[in-house]
Amino acid sequence: MTKPVKPQIKSFLIADMVIREYGSNKWSAIGIFDRIYAQRFPYLHNSLALYVKLSNAEGNYDIKVEFCDESDRKISIFKGIKLSVPSRLHIPDFGIYTRNLQIPKPGQYRFNLYFNDEFVQGIPIKVDKIEIKKG
Repeated sequence: MTKPVKPQIKSFLIADMVIREYGSNKWSAIGIFDRIYAQRFPYLHNSLALYVKLSNAEGNYDIKVEFCDESDRKISIFKGIKLSVPSRLHIPDFGIYTRNLQIPKPGQYRFNLYFNDEFVQGIPIKVDKIEIKKG
């Protein structure tokens, strides 16, 4: 296979979970969101998933996602994800799962997606502090 082509992102979603159906291989994104609310910080987000659909991809890819704050400081890195696309005629999609995502404080964050260490696209997420009124 020749040098991998830089893919184009058709969909990049944040959800509570993504599920791949056995047999049909269809993906479902459950609970799509772009904002997290927490009462106290640092906050530990138990489970979060990313759904990615590509076009114009061909070749072998090492995929990495960086979770960064508004200063572009890396909070978490998800790597070790491999994807092989035999032809540009294929439209691959995949899910990435996270567990116990550390969020240090309220603010703007983003998930940055890399293929073979080349930045492809980022998706923002806002984290807000909520106050629970007593009484």
